[in-house]
Amino acid sequence: MSKGREWFPFLLPFLVFYVLFMAIPVLWSFSLSFQQGGLLGGTSYVGFQNYRTVWSDQLFRISLQNTAYYTVLVIPIIMLFSLFLAILINQMERFQNFVKACIFLPLLSSAVPLAIVWKVLFTPGREGPLNYLVGLVGIPPQNWLGNPSLVIPAIVLFEIWRGFGFWTLVFLGGLETIPQPLYEAARIDGAGVWSSFRHITVPLLKPTFLFLTVMGIIWNFQLFDAVFMLTYGGPGRTSYSIVWYIYRNAFHFENLGYAATMGILLLLIILVLTTFLRRSIESRQ
Repeated sequence: MSKGREWFPFLLPFLVFYVLFMAIPVLWSFSLSFQQGGLLGGTSYVGFQNYRTVWSDQLFRISLQNTAYYTVLVIPIIMLFSLFLAILINQMERFQNFVKACIFLPLLSSAVPLAIVWKVLFTPGREGPLNYLVGLVGIPPQNWLGNPSLVIPAIVLFEIWRGFGFWTLVFLGGLETIPQPLYEAARIDGAGVWSSFRHITVPLLKPTFLFLTVMGIIWNFQLFDAVFMLTYGGPGRTSYSIVWYIYRNAFHFENLGYAATMGILLLLIILVLTTFLRRSIESRQ
């Protein structure tokens, strides 16, 4: 092997998996987006017909709005909650590793048993555990998964509980990289807790904020399993997400080409959003 290419054997396994499970499926989906039909009846070439149809599809627009609404809700809430929790854990002198393991446990379980537990928590009526808790502060019982205005916030609550452990551990990693002498110097100069947080913690955590925001957009725009397990897109179509609608077209409506078209559009939407966000944040640094 020529000099300077010693890295290639180490990179080769990743490249094989990347080509087999990422590049080829994306290219195949792009090819399918110009066809109509499905797995059972076969497909036929229709050109750009799917791309023209999707923009007049009311269900696609509803799914896009629901997904955007969910993403806008979940990312700021889980980020603030995880940052607050990470700061508390970072100041613990004992049992820190035990707490880290506990908050990471929901990530080790699949969505199915978690959704079963949360379906019980969301039980409508006064006997529901969540309704009992909100009743303590005077809020009447709610039909969390049956009310069109509450179903997306209910999914947000489920996903926050399911994912906050990862976000907290990433923030903890960021906090541990901040040199402690900076805080000691600020304290000697008379800076308070809020001033230290604002002028030291937040600026030095910007790479962590950027990473979690970009990854949060990528993950949450692919919302599927919570919808599948908790609401099945209902009530009505008020919890349809884009990936749920793609799944319905591919495996329920026998319209694989149309599903592939929406998958390509979802890829472009995520690509544009994350690129714009990354450049916007980097330009301010």
